[in-house]
Amino acid sequence: MPKYSTIAIDSVGELARLYFSKDMGKSSEDTEKIRAMNNYPGATERLNMLVRALKGKRDSGIEIVFTAHEDIEKVYAKGGGIASKGGPAPEPIAVKGWPDIPGKRAPDEFCRASDNVLRVRHVNSKPSWIARREPIGVGADFWEVKDRFNGPALFNNTGMMPPDYNAVKAECLRNNPEWWQAPYIWILYGPYGIGKTRSLLTFPPPILLIDLDHGTKSLTKTEIAKAQITIDSSIDVEESNDYNKFVSLIQGA
Repeated sequence: MPKYSTIAIDSVGELARLYFSKDMGKSSEDTEKIRAMNNYPGATERLNMLVRALKGKRDSGIEIVFTAHEDIEKVYAKGGGIASKGGPAPEPIAVKGWPDIPGKRAPDEFCRASDNVLRVRHVNSKPSWIARREPIGVGADFWEVKDRFNGPALFNNTGMMPPDYNAVKAECLRNNPEWWQAPYIWILYGPYGIGKTRSLLTFPPPILLIDLDHGTKSLTKTEIAKAQITIDSSIDVEESNDYNKFVSLIQGA
């Protein structure tokens, strides 16, 4: 039997920093080494490899959860994005709202490998998981989402869900038990301070929470104990040697 029912990584942005540190051979004491373009292929491909490797953990019965901040990316036609000499800057063919993951292809590949990608935003002043594509501003571009449990049909066909694993599962089972095929790989993304870390309390216990950005300081000791969360905050994302520690932590979970 798996040691944990849920493995959560908070957050993808800080995880990316660890992967860049690995590619750069960076020490936490080095304040001058800066990432360069040639560091992106190694770091982003390792991120893609991680989320795909975690499918094995998911298939063994473990919920996998990533939290992430949100980002807006302009998408250009192939060969676009650079203005000709003396010419105007080209217009993007699309604008995507998605998790803040570095690289041009990595966010798309990371999301494709995940089961549920839900944006977190306020609805009536309360945080909600959003399963419907919503426009960015007033244009035709969207915040990207996906799910494997027919999320848009839930909660009166609004796709606006409470930030609570158990509540979403119960509503899904009430509508159609065949829709719910857990466990899943989740990405919960949205602005900072909206409660993404707090929603981890609702996932199946026991939970291993790898706290890379120290977001668990918002949780009380009582909440942590009640949710049966083991917090590991030992990883220094600026230290390349901690990459192997992170990999060992995931493999042993």
